[in-house]
Amino acid sequence: MSAMDIIARRLAAPKNFKVVTWYEDGAVREHETETFGQADTHALGLRGKIGRELISHGDEIGHQPGDIVKIVSVEILPLGGMQS
Repeated sequence: MSAMDIIARRLAAPKNFKVVTWYEDGAVREHETETFGQADTHALGLRGKIGRELISHGDEIGHQPGDIVKIVSVEILPLGGMQS
């Protein structure tokens, strides 16, 4: 199995959790993951940034490069249709 096959399988796997990040300006970003462990690892990195002024590199939710953004909350939520 090639690396591209492995990546394709991971991307196609069902997502069971999402990490929701809220910004001070009202913007919201969601990151879906397969497992709670993946979600927790992603959230851990974001939680360390809560309350700090950060310089944006630009993103799909409207922040432009150089904008000052502030994360106010990070939560892990289950998605519907979780598989046991």
